[in-house]
Amino acid sequence: MTAEVYLRSVSYWLHDLPWSMRRELLSELRGHLDELPAGTDFAARLGKPEQYAADLRAAAGLERRRGVVAFLRARRPRNLILTVVTLTVIGLAIGAVAWIDTYQPLSFAGGTYLPAGVKGTVTSNDELVVFHKGRPFRYGMTIQNTGRFTVRVLGVPYGPVLPFSARLLMSVPAPPSELHVFPGPLKPFHPFDLRPGELTSLILKGVYACHSGMGRGPGLTWGAFPVRYRLLWRTATVSIPLDGTLTFDFPRGCKYQKP
Repeated sequence: MTAEVYLRSVSYWLHDLPWSMRRELLSELRGHLDELPAGTDFAARLGKPEQYAADLRAAAGLERRRGVVAFLRARRPRNLILTVVTLTVIGLAIGAVAWIDTYQPLSFAGGTYLPAGVKGTVTSNDELVVFHKGRPFRYGMTIQNTGRFTVRVLGVPYGPVLPFSARLLMSVPAPPSELHVFPGPLKPFHPFDLRPGELTSLILKGVYACHSGMGRGPGLTWGAFPVRYRLLWRTATVSIPLDGTLTFDFPRGCKYQKP
C-alpha cells in the first residue's frame, strides 16, 4: 500500500468531519508518512487505515457526525458552491422549459370579419349564414399579441371538411394606436413575427364548396380560429375563441366533394 493510498483510505474513514478539520488531520498524517523510509508497510507500522482514523478521533475527542448539516460541512466549500450553482441553473432551465410550454400570448382583439348575408339567431348573439355553393366567402378575425415576447405566426390550420375553399390573407402587423385605420390592405399570408402589443388580421377568402357532406338544415358551427405559432423551439396551435359562433345553414343539403 502506497502512502497516497493509505492517506485516501484514512480520509474515507474521516469523511463525516468538516472539510477544514479533515484537511488539517490529513496534512499532519502526510508529513508523518513522508518521514518514514521508502518501502515501509504503513498498515503494519501505523495500523489499518480505519484503526488509524479511529485513533485520530479518540485523540482529538471527535465523535462520528451524521445528518444533513454534517454532510454539507464535510464538503469542500468550492465543490459545495459549484453544486449549488449547478442545481440552481438546472432548476431555472427546467422552470424556463415548463413556462415556455405553457406560454400562449395570442388572443382575440375584437375584430370579426363575417361572410356576407349573416343574421343573428333568435336565441343568442351567434350568427347564421346560408350556404350557397360557389358564392364568395370571407371569414376572419383580428388577433393581438398580449404577451411580453415576440412570437412567429405560422398560419391557420383549418380542417378540410369546412364548407368552403379559401386562401389565407393577412394584414400588416400594426400597433393598437393605428386601430382606426386597421386592417388596411390585405395580402397573401406568409409567416411573420408579431411583436408584443401588435395586431393583425387573418382572413379566409374564397368560395362556398361542398366539403362537408351535410344534409338539409343548420350544421357545422365554427366558434374559434385555429392559429399556429412558434416561440423559440416550441411550435403549437391555439384555438382563439371568437365573440360568437358562426353556423352554416344548408337549405338543399351539401353532397360531399373531395376538397
